[in-house]
Amino acid sequence: MSINSKQEDRNFVSVGSWMGMLFVTAIPVIGLLMILVWAFSGENESRKNYYRAILSWILILVVLGVAAGVAIGYLGGGPALQKFIQDHQSLAHNQ
Repeated sequence: MSINSKQEDRNFVSVGSWMGMLFVTAIPVIGLLMILVWAFSGENESRKNYYRAILSWILILVVLGVAAGVAIGYLGGGPALQKFIQDHQSLAHNQ
């Protein structure tokens, strides 16, 4: 067996395995824990890289969300935003 075929075997993930992993990641708390496990354990580099990319996107979205929250709070947009939402909710109920 050549080095290339060993590398390919180590990184092979079947469609069924991907379907199972995607199903598990859709479960709220367990999914996040399994993303962490799959990102940092095992020998399958393809799977680890995929889940590390997922973690990177989660981190980016959390940072952007916190930055948006801080910006809205700093600019005093919190009460104005709440009033805007309440006004639109009351309009929807009146129709």
